[in-house]
Amino acid sequence: MKIHRSATLSAKQMAEVNALWNEEYPQKLTDRFALLLVDTTLVIHFYVLNQQDEIIAWSVLFEKENDLRFSIIVSNKYQQKGLGSALLAEMKKEGRAFSGWVIDHDTDLKSDGTFYQSPLHFYLKNGFSLDESCRLNNEMIKAVLVRANR
Repeated sequence: MKIHRSATLSAKQMAEVNALWNEEYPQKLTDRFALLLVDTTLVIHFYVLNQQDEIIAWSVLFEKENDLRFSIIVSNKYQQKGLGSALLAEMKKEGRAFSGWVIDHDTDLKSDGTFYQSPLHFYLKNGFSLDESCRLNNEMIKAVLVRANR
């Protein structure tokens, strides 16, 4: 498994990440991938390709409002194979603390009608700390902040 790193993605790659986003995240967040990177000052994409050169796992570090943040998606067809942990390890090599919002409940529906499974345990297993004092709670998303320390 090779992890690719890039400051930008091609139009094809952006479409693949958006498709992953729409497939894996709750339906309420459909087509909101493009909004993630609005007003960012630093962007580093990390991704894994399948044999057809399609993105099957993706993460990003980005700076927004003087904070280093991240997002990650692994296709459900490739979960439980170490790709997510490998992407997190690659991002940690940047040597800076970063944080991200994690949905911490299993009540949102995905576009295929199944329930979104919270990845909170995955982040805790990978050495992230939970910041219960920082929560998002609106009609779009209910989430808690996790931090990867240096």
